[in-house]
Amino acid sequence: MNDLIPRLDISRLIVKDLNGEIKESEKQELKEWINESEENKALYLRVRERENRNQRLEVIRKLNKQAAWREVERKTRKSQHFISGWLYKGIAVAIPVILLFCLYYYRSGEVDLEVVKQEHREIHPGEIKAELILANGQRLALDAKKENPVESDLDGVKILKENQGIRYECEDLEGEVPYHELRVPRGGEYPITLEDGTEVYFNSETRFRYPVKFGERERKVFLVGEAYFKVKREADRPFIVEMGENRIEVLGTEFNARYYPEENKQMTTLVSGKVKFISKDDKSLVLAPGEQAVLTDEGILSRKTVDITLYTAWKDGNFVFRKQRLEEVLNTLARWYDVDIFYEDVSRKDIEFTGNIQRFERFEEIVGLLQMTGDTEFEVKGKSIFVRRK
Repeated sequence: MNDLIPRLDISRLIVKDLNGEIKESEKQELKEWINESEENKALYLRVRERENRNQRLEVIRKLNKQAAWREVERKTRKSQHFISGWLYKGIAVAIPVILLFCLYYYRSGEVDLEVVKQEHREIHPGEIKAELILANGQRLALDAKKENPVESDLDGVKILKENQGIRYECEDLEGEVPYHELRVPRGGEYPITLEDGTEVYFNSETRFRYPVKFGERERKVFLVGEAYFKVKREADRPFIVEMGENRIEVLGTEFNARYYPEENKQMTTLVSGKVKFISKDDKSLVLAPGEQAVLTDEGILSRKTVDITLYTAWKDGNFVFRKQRLEEVLNTLARWYDVDIFYEDVSRKDIEFTGNIQRFERFEEIVGLLQMTGDTEFEVKGKSIFVRRK
């Protein structure tokens, strides 16, 4: 899909073409890009056909995440289909990406998008919030600031408010064990305690699926996103975290697991105890405290010794970066502050950044810190951040 995403300059040429403002020299450049491939041509035609549609950036941002989550739903709810037919088609066709830029530059017949471009929206840090989806499809909004609308005895399990999150209590259940799903949005984080006493703290843009009561042989959960686990030790009942087609097996330990499909890698960082990371092709690594397993989309599994603070500080209210690519830094910040990043100069992605940032710091102050990377400029427009060379 990434191969179909146009360059920013091409996106602007298409917008100019739609507005009738394109110059002759620019027409030739646009024509050459269209003729490079059938995908480019199809993408251009589809944009022209969608003149009065306001595409939501959330749809694009979640495509990869929903595709990964489809596998979780298949494993835990075989009788249902999680992703509707439009998504199966949508993953294969990179239609709306150019419209992300049209949202800022193109005037439709219904909305004055130039006004939207000028609109100022203050950027706030994330907060403790999530959505809980019960086995029957009922959705409960969870918010630390308000009294959670959580009831006891839902799906045969008691859900209690505790430490700004929720805690499960469950007696023996008859019949099939229900699954619940916790969804933490961009700009959110949330803690829960599972029925076995395992504590889990979730980072922004994360989905977590789990049974309300674990079976006798194992304790299996499903993760897409990032979470910090403090697993209750049970020698005869291992705790398993499935991330896509790979898994982590533990008995009693603390570790951080990260799996955002768009990042093209999975990371497991061990704080204490011992974990075993197992890939879909049965490659495995047993980690000691202070070690990290990294699995790339190409199937390369490696181990390295790391400063665990770099990978766990987020749960304590901090971001810690050490010679990290600016693209990775901004992706992390984008999830927490719920902003969108656009690169007018893609070379800026590879700049290294080092710094400590409080998660609840004002975003304007963070931008000032990022400006210290040298010849890189950050322009804030609403909730969009444009990155360019000074």
